[in-house]
Amino acid sequence: MNKYYLLSYLMALLNLILAICFIFFIDELNFNNVMYQYFLLYLLTLLLALCFYKIGEDYEFKLKYPTLSKVNKK
Repeated sequence: MNKYYLLSYLMALLNLILAICFIFFIDELNFNNVMYQYFLLYLLTLLLALCFYKIGEDYEFKLKYPTLSKVNKK
């Protein structure tokens, strides 16, 4: 497992924790008018998890098939 996969799994875990907290603290977030910022934070962690997973896939492919990655560069 490379570092990008590890980062994507950590970001997915953080995203899950944010989702659970969102469910339990939705009334307090709505009362303090931070619902929009919290939703943007949730989307940002989701985007980062997807980006790190995609980078990890590309990194693993280049390690597994180095000759194909050289052919695709031409």
